[in-house]
Amino acid sequence: MAIINNYNVEVVEREIVLPALPVQEHVLPFSNIDLTIPAVGIHVFFCYEKPSKTSFTSVVSNLKSSLSKALVSFDAFAGRLVTNGVGETELVCNNKGVEFAKAYALTSLDQVKFYNPIAAVGNKLVPPTLAKDSQGHGTPVFSVQVTEFSCGGIVVGCTFNHRVADSFSANMFFTHWANISRNEPIEPITPNFTRSILVPRDPPYHSSEFEKIYMKLQPLQQPIKQTPEPAKASRIYYLGAKDIEKLQLSANKDGNNYSKLEAFSAYFWKLLIQVLDIEGTMHCHIGIPIDGRSRLKKMGMPANYFGNVVLTSFAVANVGNIKKEPLSCVAKLIHDAIYRAANEEYFQSVVDLVEMSKPSTVAARAFVQRDEPILVVSSGLRFPLYEIDHGWGKPILANYYLPFSRGYVMPTPSPHGDGSWLIYVNFLVDQLKAMESHPNFTLHKI
Repeated sequence: MAIINNYNVEVVEREIVLPALPVQEHVLPFSNIDLTIPAVGIHVFFCYEKPSKTSFTSVVSNLKSSLSKALVSFDAFAGRLVTNGVGETELVCNNKGVEFAKAYALTSLDQVKFYNPIAAVGNKLVPPTLAKDSQGHGTPVFSVQVTEFSCGGIVVGCTFNHRVADSFSANMFFTHWANISRNEPIEPITPNFTRSILVPRDPPYHSSEFEKIYMKLQPLQQPIKQTPEPAKASRIYYLGAKDIEKLQLSANKDGNNYSKLEAFSAYFWKLLIQVLDIEGTMHCHIGIPIDGRSRLKKMGMPANYFGNVVLTSFAVANVGNIKKEPLSCVAKLIHDAIYRAANEEYFQSVVDLVEMSKPSTVAARAFVQRDEPILVVSSGLRFPLYEIDHGWGKPILANYYLPFSRGYVMPTPSPHGDGSWLIYVNFLVDQLKAMESHPNFTLHKI
């Protein structure tokens, strides 16, 4: 069957799904780590084959009913972002609900080229970036679109605000929602919203090294002239288990013990440097987001914490050195950067730095000062995307969609369950073309 380059999706219904049991309205404070995260919309989509024992009408009805029940425990996703009296954004858990859209696509699911998410997913299968609702209650936090294809296949697309939740929190919700949909006697997932876990020390303090990594963002005094954003391209690639093992063996040939993710990150960092037309004396950064849930035991971090517990650790190196050094040396830079940040002192110091910088916000310098190239490799390898079964089967394809990012890579498990990965990437168009044509490029379009 021919793969189509474009297709239309028509949204036929929109409604608000409210929590089955409203909670008392309250403000859920942002932690200092939340405040380091941009308030952008994160998109995720789940593709399913045609259900064999139920209709699309029943699917939609069940999804809405189970969503309503799931929002009782995850009331943050039914809230709104509002601006308080001093100009700060806060999350009000006010039971205003989730926008739920039903749509149809006049094409078959297997005709869609999902290897190009901008064409296949963007403005079609996931809700748009969340905007203020028409009732004046603020900006929604979470929204859903369910699309039926002409073949009977279904895509469930979701958008959530990154300031409110990281991907671990979102996947906790997706799992809870799916468990309710299947109506199985499974112990419910209860999120922990305790913000007192991530509080600054008294008095707050941090080493001067953190001011080299993070910087204050001052409000702009005057508007600056906006330059057009260069065109970006997204892809989803496949990387086989044997290819991943080869990368790891190459990184560990001198007796090292680097992980598959560290070896892959080193490979992609070298690949990017090899295609960039920049001076060898320039520096290039790589950022590795680190989930602190399993690392903040003294701070009392529970595994079910809902919010952001992710900070990015950076390695920086001379472009010329990255090009000439073997994979093992580049992997060591990444390994050392992860080791420096994967501890309570690093997270606590960032919490303290944000506190000492208020009312200014804080962001990583590498993300703000874009005069040097940066690559971010964020692992989604532990996300249970293919366990999100609402009662008519597991997804045949699932992934995140982050079109705002630039120089971004996220490996996730493939649907085959054999150790292979799907690699979501987002780069400038010219950079992506150059990487795909490079002889060291070993990834395959799905």
